Amino acid sequence: MHNLPCSLWLADGGSAPGAWSSWLLRPAYAVAPPQAKKTPFGASVGFGYAATTGLATTRTVDSRDHAFYEDGLWRYAGRVSYNYISTGARVSANRLAIDASAERFLSRAGTNFLLAAVRFDHNPFSGYSHYLVESLGAGHRIFERAGMALKVEGGLGMRQNDYVNGRDSDVPVVRAALTYHWAISRHSLFTERLGVMAATSGTLFSSASGLSTPIDGALALKLSELVEHYTSAPLGFPRTTTFSTVNLLYHFP
Repeated sequence: MHNLPCSLWLADGGSAPGAWSSWLLRPAYAVAPPQAKKTPFGASVGFGYAATTGLATTRTVDSRDHAFYEDGLWRYAGRVSYNYISTGARVSANRLAIDASAERFLSRAGTNFLLAAVRFDHNPFSGYSHYLVESLGAGHRIFERAGMALKVEGGLGMRQNDYVNGRDSDVPVVRAALTYHWAISRHSLFTERLGVMAATSGTLFSSASGLSTPIDGALALKLSELVEHYTSAPLGFPRTTTFSTVNLLYHFP
């Protein structure tokens, strides 16, 4: 499935370009140490919709929301994404993903940290009614210089699978992720997150790419692409799923 929605975010208030560029360098899975933040809280909230008519009516809904809060050496983050596509009476995408994490930096330098994470994913078009993953792990900031940052994390956990055919299973998982940020200019940011989650029921590989550039104050344009590949998808379902989005974002404070 391939989706190209456009979202418009409206909210009161705004921010100066300098504040926005600072925000871009500190997204939900930031690699910077907590003390570098000027505010302990930040969020991006909104909704996007597009509709076309022809031989059939196509409706697309896309939402990308996230928030974080920092308190000393602790950092809490949450992310919600929703994607829906229908053509006439046929629904071809209906995916809800929720991520929540808590990081505990081991020093003010923010180089090493412990991590607890939970993920809920509802995507019946992948063969899973939903699955839930809980994991514990650790991470390390490899480098941060010249507008670039790279960190790695990994951990162990459990995954509860509920399949669309009514079956369910609980399996242990090993997960790892590599996150890269590149401030292309003062106002533009490229991000790439590569992930792998291995389990006895199959391995999930994922790639999440994003390019953000401010338009005016707190309003920005973001292009994103998510690719997920299962080595052992449920019978009759595709192994690879792709979501491509174009969104107008609003961030605060």
